[in-house]
Amino acid sequence: MKLMLAASMLFGAFSVVATEVKTDPALPESGSFRQQIKGHLEAKGQVKGIQEIPMAKLYFVEAEQGSYLITSDGRFVFEGKMTDVWYRRTIKTLEDARAVERTPVAHLGFKPEDQLATFKVGDESKARLGVAFVDPTTDYAKQFLKHISEKKDLNGYWTVVLMPLIGGPDAVDRSLRLWCAEDRDGAKADLIAGTSKSFGKLKPGCNDERIVMGMMLTDVFRIKSLPHLIREDGLISDGYPKDFDAWHKQP
Repeated sequence: MKLMLAASMLFGAFSVVATEVKTDPALPESGSFRQQIKGHLEAKGQVKGIQEIPMAKLYFVEAEQGSYLITSDGRFVFEGKMTDVWYRRTIKTLEDARAVERTPVAHLGFKPEDQLATFKVGDESKARLGVAFVDPTTDYAKQFLKHISEKKDLNGYWTVVLMPLIGGPDAVDRSLRLWCAEDRDGAKADLIAGTSKSFGKLKPGCNDERIVMGMMLTDVFRIKSLPHLIREDGLISDGYPKDFDAWHKQP
């Protein structure tokens, strides 16, 4: 199921381009680039099947006469062209490979606010500062949310994605009630404070589809622990940093 989701997100990335802001003039225009890649893939015909390849890490190697990719155990070697669809570039050099360590949120293949169960925490009149995946039942999530909601000089907002992977059925139920609450402001207050005042009335027809989608993205975003924070420029923290402000301010 996760493999099919990854494949659907790959092709879905080619259509999520209308509202994307081009921030780097050195990059090709997103719509034409993704359409070009999509055309190359479609030229190979209908997908017959998908099989995961057993590998942990993949390394880019630049040699005197060319480049190649090799797995950490040396078992698999790939020769040919490697394309980063999210960042809209072909990986040709070590410099290109190092640049993909950070993928700005704006370059992801989809918009979290449109497809996942999310809340915006902070000053929504200013720019987004990043995306945070949280289990709403954990203490670290509450610490993070309380900190950014009370921080006076935050200068923006975080998109918070509900990902109930730690607290079991209670976390799933809480996420559903938060997401489906008719009182969105009250639900956000409950998310931050760990309370349940908004749970009395839920939106008719609301379901867990977006929550389930979020729970299946651990491989896509290489999520190992929660909260998982992605700063707008692509800097990642697996878990809540001991000093969030220092982490957020670093280059």
